[in-house]
Amino acid sequence: MTSAPAARILASLSAGLVAGTTNLIAAGAIFGGTLTHGLQMIASGLFGEAAFKGGPGSAALGAGLHYFISIVAAGLYCAVALRWRWWRDHWLVGGTLFGVVAYLVMNLIIVPLSSAPNPNFAPAIIAKELVAHTVMFGIPIAAIVTAWLRRTKV
Repeated sequence: MTSAPAARILASLSAGLVAGTTNLIAAGAIFGGTLTHGLQMIASGLFGEAAFKGGPGSAALGAGLHYFISIVAAGLYCAVALRWRWWRDHWLVGGTLFGVVAYLVMNLIIVPLSSAPNPNFAPAIIAKELVAHTVMFGIPIAAIVTAWLRRTKV
């Protein structure tokens, strides 16, 4: 049996890695392009246009940043689910809400404060990204975190 602290770490890591991967798949489906370009787009948050000239190195940095953000997001969901049982009992609704909040925070706060290109707020893109952030990011995080927490009876 896994200890409660270990379960929290494993829940955050596994949920973040899965949601980070499904989120990359969704981004590829929405925006097209190569995986390298998508990861360089993430790295451009730190390095601006120079990230697109950085080749595989900036793509690797973008992957690291993307998964770091996903794992931290999963850790935040885990902390909320531990504090308020509702988020475990209603993980599907909680994951959907978490996905919407993740979209809003990334597109209205994080990206505008970074060196990345400004988000595209065309209605069709907003709709696609909201679906992606809920179905491919928030819900997987909520499901995996809840499964880990229930398994360890935290």
